[in-house]
Amino acid sequence: MRLSRRSAWPTEPSAWARAVERAHARGELLDLSGSNPTELELLHPAELLAALGDPGGARYAPEPMGLASAREAVAEHYARRGRAVDPDRVWLCTSTSEAYAMLLTLLGDPGDALLVPRPGYPLLDMLGDATGLRRVPYALRFDGAWYLDATALQATLAAEPRARALVVVAPGNPTGHVPDPDEWNRLRATAAAHGLPLLVDEVFADYPLGDRPARVPVLDDGGPCLVLSGLSKVAALPQLKLSWVVMHGAAPELAELRRRAELLADAFLSVATPVQRALPALLHAAETMQPRIRARLCANLEQLRRARRGTPVDLLPATGGWTALLRLPALPGLDDLAWAERLLEAGVLIQPGFLFDLPAPPRVALSLLTPEPTFARGVARLLETVRTVT
Repeated sequence: MRLSRRSAWPTEPSAWARAVERAHARGELLDLSGSNPTELELLHPAELLAALGDPGGARYAPEPMGLASAREAVAEHYARRGRAVDPDRVWLCTSTSEAYAMLLTLLGDPGDALLVPRPGYPLLDMLGDATGLRRVPYALRFDGAWYLDATALQATLAAEPRARALVVVAPGNPTGHVPDPDEWNRLRATAAAHGLPLLVDEVFADYPLGDRPARVPVLDDGGPCLVLSGLSKVAALPQLKLSWVVMHGAAPELAELRRRAELLADAFLSVATPVQRALPALLHAAETMQPRIRARLCANLEQLRRARRGTPVDLLPATGGWTALLRLPALPGLDDLAWAERLLEAGVLIQPGFLFDLPAPPRVALSLLTPEPTFARGVARLLETVRTVT
């Protein structure tokens, strides 16, 4: 049997994955890498799931873009955050991964290009392969804070005639970067000048890590802007598999996209009826869960700030998200992978920067979602390991 070249992904565990497996086998491991809230003591009351038992879920009456009641619930969710959303511009999918894949299918042909931020989460690499789109990186730079390299972005676009969309992840994963107003205006103007839609992934937008908002001010008075989010991060309910795309922009430009999206969605009909009918209750439950998550993120971040003072470890600033990035000492033979392996030997699991295309000097990622006692012990052990080595 012949399989496609685009699905020829490596299946053997990487050297890093094998090292993590060995560390788990040795026994106690302080895991500072987890991002699944249901495994990190962030559970909703069990009665919330009773909403999935709505008797109306026993009938199958699919609507390709999602049930009207569910799309209205998404619009109300945004209204509580000060953003007006037309329910007719909401498209329900099972996950942001599926939403990305659907949008890439609609926006580009095999061989076309998708502009993606680097550093960034590697999810789009596999989705790009699956849909046949090339990923062309544009740079986020660091000079004490992350920022958009607008000149490099313009040069990239000038050299890429087959660009079909520009991805903005805000807050970025793992950088925590959110475009400031000037950067956002430049992104909008650049996309409009090249006739490109913006794909804005804002799954972490409800989790600011400072005084600045973590949500970009999407408006309907410009070019197409397609906003992705979902229950996984918004409500800490990754197991219920529901996400959405909100289509912003001038109505004439969106009309053909929406028509094609409805046809494509009708071919899959992937979102289960019970979770759609439960969506109003699930999004209202998010209003209770999010303060718990934000409290944990802020407590862990403050603990990390205090603990690293007077050490050779730098904490990189972030505007939002669930991740803290540390810059470790640049020593001979110790890149981010070597540091991560050294920390594994000490019983601490983090994510090395190469997983996100983070450049040198060595950087590692910690999950601020970790329960506070585990996070404090893990950070203490990490810092002690650094002191021992340096």
